[in-house]
Amino acid sequence: MRTVIGLIVLVLAVLTGLTVWHYGTLDPCRMLAQDLADDGYGQVAKAMGMEPGETPDSALAMARMVTSQYTQSECVWKLRDRWFGIKPENH
Repeated sequence: MRTVIGLIVLVLAVLTGLTVWHYGTLDPCRMLAQDLADDGYGQVAKAMGMEPGETPDSALAMARMVTSQYTQSECVWKLRDRWFGIKPENH
């Protein structure tokens, strides 16, 4: 039983660490804003014939304005939808 609990704790710690490493935060709205900014800037850069590279702070600021209107739970659900490729029903 200790082994199972230990493995669960280890998996959770690794997932938390990877999330913080990738996004730099555990706040779901900031994570969503980062995803939105990366996607939006990447599409614009490709359309202009450039490599996306690092997303500029201005693109992140715009995405944060959008996500500031969401509750934490809305951000979690939107992240889940993005990560698992689930299309929203109302769109």
